[in-house]
Amino acid sequence: MITYQPHQTVGQLNTQPKEERPLVERMAERVRELGMNGIAVTKDVLFEHTDFTMEEIDKHALDACNIARQRAIRQVA
Repeated sequence: MITYQPHQTVGQLNTQPKEERPLVERMAERVRELGMNGIAVTKDVLFEHTDFTMEEIDKHALDACNIARQRAIRQVA
């Protein structure tokens, strides 16, 4: 008879769950995803494709775009 055993976790995950990450980090990730899919990211597009409010977008959009731009650049040695 075959018996199944639960898989043991080797270590912790490197990233925090989405709920625990700061708002700017989550917004930057969405901006990067939309941009990588060929969508021109504006405040209106971000509002339509996400669950962020317009007030949150107005407050954090500039920082989120800067973070997304930094993460989108690939550094090759």
